[in-house]
Amino acid sequence: MFMIGSFLTASASAASLWLGMAGQVAAPSLAEQAQAAFDPVAQTYPGLNATVMVDGGIVWEAEGGWQRDDADGVDRPYNVYSVAKMLTALAYVRLEQTGGLDLDTPVRQIDPDLPAHYEAVTLRALLEHRAGVRHYTSRADWISFSDRRCETPADALGHFIDEPLSPSSTGEMLYSTYGYVLLSHLLVQLTETTGFDAAMQAVLGDTYLARRDLEGADKASNWVDLGEGPQIIDGLSAECKFGAGGLLASSRELAAMGQALAAGEIIELAGWTDLPGPWAGYASDIELRYAAHSGGSPGGRSFLLVYVEPRVSVALAGNADSENLQALSIELADLFAGLQEAEE
Repeated sequence: MFMIGSFLTASASAASLWLGMAGQVAAPSLAEQAQAAFDPVAQTYPGLNATVMVDGGIVWEAEGGWQRDDADGVDRPYNVYSVAKMLTALAYVRLEQTGGLDLDTPVRQIDPDLPAHYEAVTLRALLEHRAGVRHYTSRADWISFSDRRCETPADALGHFIDEPLSPSSTGEMLYSTYGYVLLSHLLVQLTETTGFDAAMQAVLGDTYLARRDLEGADKASNWVDLGEGPQIIDGLSAECKFGAGGLLASSRELAAMGQALAAGEIIELAGWTDLPGPWAGYASDIELRYAAHSGGSPGGRSFLLVYVEPRVSVALAGNADSENLQALSIELADLFAGLQEAEE
């Protein structure tokens, strides 16, 4: 197995990881605990990268996997898939806070050309997965959508937009990637830009560090198991998902965006519990505001976890749909936030 240990080295013989929140060298046990948690999960991926940031600085990074490419690393773009939904939601919240956007605006007021059955659908309903826009119905549906090629989100709408809506009769969340594809289109309309990346940059400015996927993009190889073991699939592109799952970012870029969120540079942090969507939460027992979203699909898996106070962000990016990364993200975040010691 080809494994790379901690990325930051202070000498040729030992890793020395800097803990930004204290301004001192982290105790070796902290780095060892992080590496011990990371290594078993990394062994289930061809390539997996981790970046942990505290108070604006990188405090620990690791690279692992059983079949890494020479170009793989913490600064290599990976498909982050549905982590993109959290970034899209943040753009809408910023528009609400700084641009006067009403999230209860009906979507046909933004794009009157949408089908009539979207008349009662609002931006908030889409952000909260309550509009009734369908999700993938089958593997064939996923493949068909992945095979599409799109320049703008408008090019992707034809795959689902004319189909009837099926909201929950009890108002429950019904997770929908296609709902966020529609939100991507509406963001372009609202910002009057020429494409999704331009729309995100117009809203989030320099804090937007991702970019949309394209066929032939410079990114980590996508490994998929088609029944005969994992293999690289060339030409796999999530480009038509845009802000629903079609973005590329490295673990460093994801962690940096998480830091910008925790610092209040993306959105105002007041009213945290009222933010739209399932990505923002509050642990009342320890008075912790957090944001989290996973991403996973054939060819990649990712996780972004942010603790607002203390300012800790954990980003994981892998190039196969392997072991779920939530537990590892929480373990790393608790470790570098000092929460594990508090619990003990």
